[in-house]
Amino acid sequence: MEKQCNVMDCPICGKEDSLKLITQELEIPYFGKVIETTILCEACKYKKSDIFPVDVKEPKRYTLTVEDGYDLNKRVIRGSSGHISIPEFGFEMSPGPASEAYVSNVEGVLTRMEDAIKTLKSWVENEDERKKADELIEKLEEVKLGKEKITLIIEDPLGHSAIIGDGVKEEILTEEEIALLSDNTIIMDK
Repeated sequence: MEKQCNVMDCPICGKEDSLKLITQELEIPYFGKVIETTILCEACKYKKSDIFPVDVKEPKRYTLTVEDGYDLNKRVIRGSSGHISIPEFGFEMSPGPASEAYVSNVEGVLTRMEDAIKTLKSWVENEDERKKADELIEKLEEVKLGKEKITLIIEDPLGHSAIIGDGVKEEILTEEEIALLSDNTIIMDK
């Protein structure tokens, strides 16, 4: 697919013929073939970009015991349908409708978790919940300093997530696990 550009009215600022919708097919390492979409308004500067995987992959679970700095540097690919959990902390991050894919390392994933917890904490009025958020942030910092060991699990019913490196356990998800993880994900069977 070659680069395509469509022009339309911007739903944000209302300016006529100012919003460009640009799509193109690319080959991206770790993701494979994707369609990249960029929306850009020349008037109000609204911008949104995302990638949508084209390749069909097996639904998988990746498990890594994070013990030291070496583990913190292992590559993480999180597709927009990827679920992340740390069982030791009772912590789970499920994708929402605006979830975006990214490539990072384990430390980067932990930092994203901290940022998400800080955002949630700012909305919470209950002092006990705020204290729990602070404790979880502190535990994540301990992991990043190599003082705490955790199990990082990434499960993706569409198979677009992975942890890459030595010591990573890879499993195919069962039909039941796929169904549980797919509650918020639209899956179109052939």
